[in-house]
Amino acid sequence: MRVNFRVTACIVLLLGLAAGYGKPVSAQPGQELLPEQSAAKAKQLLQQVIGALGGQAFLDVRESDCEGRIAQFGSNGDLMGYTPFHDLWLLPDKNRTEYISKGQNTIAGFLLGADGLAITHGGVLITVYSGEEGWMLDKGGVTNQPDDLVKTFAEQVKTGMNNMLRLRMNERGVELNYTGVDLIDLKEAEWIEFTDSDHRSMRLAVDKSTHLPLRWVVETRDPETREPTDNTTAYTQYISMDGVKTPLNLVRSHNDRKVSQTFITGCKYNSSLAPDLFTRASLDHIAPGVMKKGYIDNKSTK
Repeated sequence: MRVNFRVTACIVLLLGLAAGYGKPVSAQPGQELLPEQSAAKAKQLLQQVIGALGGQAFLDVRESDCEGRIAQFGSNGDLMGYTPFHDLWLLPDKNRTEYISKGQNTIAGFLLGADGLAITHGGVLITVYSGEEGWMLDKGGVTNQPDDLVKTFAEQVKTGMNNMLRLRMNERGVELNYTGVDLIDLKEAEWIEFTDSDHRSMRLAVDKSTHLPLRWVVETRDPETREPTDNTTAYTQYISMDGVKTPLNLVRSHNDRKVSQTFITGCKYNSSLAPDLFTRASLDHIAPGVMKKGYIDNKSTK
């Protein structure tokens, strides 16, 4: 297995995460809300969102264990293949993702912060992040993740939708605003804007009927040109798993260009994951088998 990195800003934080969305129109036709009214309306709507996602069951999630496959799309929109994955979270900032390939495959910055990560001869690749540290295991062994990827991961944690809904929206310095209505995928939607003390800007589009998230948009600026960039995740096909409404289909776009699509086949929440899974030692332990055979025992993440 040969791995090539072209480091870019990462697109998404899974479950932590498009065509057909636009800027919201005014909050009320012909009438602007006062700041206090806007914040109050946003908070009221967010309580409905949390209720729709499972209420206390959603808020009480501390671990997630999800499986599925991810598809990458090239710059011309062509499908570049599918990669199965197994994604584990110990919230808020510990992640372990295993990618499995039977042949040549390319993974599009799913949770890695790397665009153009290639598994050229099949096998397994595992990434682990724990706060301000990160490691990767492939057929070449265990290596430290570059500092810029670790920083990108930390930024994803800060800007993730689920982290914002569960924890960050109550932080000091986080401001909420109701910014209007829109039509998304033929559904009437309402928008909420989040800003924090570090001037991050995020937007949430909510289905007005079900109160489930439709879009999560993270706005950044190019460090050189200062031009705004939107990284968008679209959510569809919600079903309840362990009392938590979970989207089975996530589409990620960069400035309206479709980058990847994630299909979730199953998730378990609060299943007592071993904290040791999110350490370098866990990768060192299974490295000999991965380096020799190119795969891992399924019991490694139990």
